[in-house]
Amino acid sequence: VNSMMQDTRTIHGMTIYKMVEEFLVDRAVYCAPDTLRFYRESLRLFCNWGSEFGYTYPQDMDVNMVKQYCIYLREQRKIKATSIKTNFRAVNAFLHFLMENGYIPVFPYKIRLPRPDPALVLPLTSGEVEHLIATIARSNEDSLRDMLIFRLMVDCGMRSSEVRHLRLEHLDMEKRLLHVVDSKCNKSRLLPMPEAVAILLRLYLGGRYPGNGLALLDKDGGGLTVDVLKNFFRKLKKRSGIQRIHAHLLRHTFATSYMVSHNNIEYLRLYLGHEDYNVTRGYIHLASQCLLTHYDCYQIDPCFV
Repeated sequence: VNSMMQDTRTIHGMTIYKMVEEFLVDRAVYCAPDTLRFYRESLRLFCNWGSEFGYTYPQDMDVNMVKQYCIYLREQRKIKATSIKTNFRAVNAFLHFLMENGYIPVFPYKIRLPRPDPALVLPLTSGEVEHLIATIARSNEDSLRDMLIFRLMVDCGMRSSEVRHLRLEHLDMEKRLLHVVDSKCNKSRLLPMPEAVAILLRLYLGGRYPGNGLALLDKDGGGLTVDVLKNFFRKLKKRSGIQRIHAHLLRHTFATSYMVSHNNIEYLRLYLGHEDYNVTRGYIHLASQCLLTHYDCYQIDPCFV
């Protein structure tokens, strides 16, 4: 078996780095750009670590390697438990790709990962959202567009990538619906459009129809980039003084608020576009904690039933 592996290495030169590139090409057929970016960044860390410790070829990968990598993330990189689990999702997908395509023998590698961090991430309060909205309104640069970015995330639960890719044909102003197309895992869904979002869209668009068809634009008329959104939240954090603000906290606030008001996990799963119920279930406990402590969670529009 060892000689066969050596022959395969020599003939094909299949380093782990090369196999990652093949894996990314395979996933590019059906994965969203942000998912591909996640795979690329996570597996770059994995490959760099493997190269440093002599894991050069796919055939070098075994249970011990996977365990050592998890220990490295926790003890050397000081990465939190939730981030280790997130990073390992990419490694897990890569390993399955190698096995399914016959690049490495099938081997069991069920690893007990560290438990997620117990700390609760509290949603934004009504006062915090009001303060953030007022802060955006005082901005002299692209305040209408920035308000839409904020509202689409906190009032509709949209991901940052979904906001960036939102197109004019995805807006049904008459029926007050948002069509989220080809999102994570190539899922599409319909969302009700809150009145505040509808008003902002009419003001922002003002009858204009950008040539590229995108609903929200940067200052040069192009589409929003990851860096544009990062810069928006960096400035918002500085101007508002709310240091914990970031894109996912807005979606997190939407989900918690919905469960506090309606407690319908199936509807929330559909609104968020989750494929896995386990991800959505996490909001049940947090919403219960908010209700028990009378936490002033921001209330989303009643159009979400």
